[in-house]
Amino acid sequence: MSIEIQQAAKEPKRKRGKQRVAALIDAGAELFAEKGYEATTMTEIASRAGAAIGSLYQFFPSKEALAEALFNRFTERAAASFARVEELAPGRSARELADLLIDYKLEQGTDRDAAIVLLSSVASIIERRKPLGDALRGRIAKILSAANPALGEDEAAATAVLVNQVMKMIPAFAATKDERTAALVGEARKLMALYIAEVLSR
Repeated sequence: MSIEIQQAAKEPKRKRGKQRVAALIDAGAELFAEKGYEATTMTEIASRAGAAIGSLYQFFPSKEALAEALFNRFTERAAASFARVEELAPGRSARELADLLIDYKLEQGTDRDAAIVLLSSVASIIERRKPLGDALRGRIAKILSAANPALGEDEAAATAVLVNQVMKMIPAFAATKDERTAALVGEARKLMALYIAEVLSR
């Protein structure tokens, strides 16, 4: 983390301050997802949050600082959400495992969409792409290995890569926001379930 981000990340102590920061991050997430990182201005973020520009700069003196805070929130929530997947996974069928993994992606919503934008736009966040991806694939491999102890370590790692690739399709499907969304996500569930069933039968 850069010195600028460390100095910029002002942690509110009161409940009202925390709510204000959450609203500012929410506004940033919406705009980054809608317009992209470069096209979004701090003025627009403050306006979307219904806050004065001075209030935004009080907590986030740069757009990069807000992006970093948003991405940190996303990774913390995603890690907690995946812990729930790990908790529910033991003893589940292939279809149930597929649903758990796809629902995990769907539940991330706007923060996920904004995080995808930031992963290709902000240098300090781009650097985190590989370690975060490696960690998620490792956790998926552990779920598959627990479901089928006959899987070797390399085989589990390879299957986790393919499972993760299917999961990566979900944001694009969900972004259509029309009658095709449910159909596309439903097809992804079938694809995932068929592949996991094959993996578990090896």
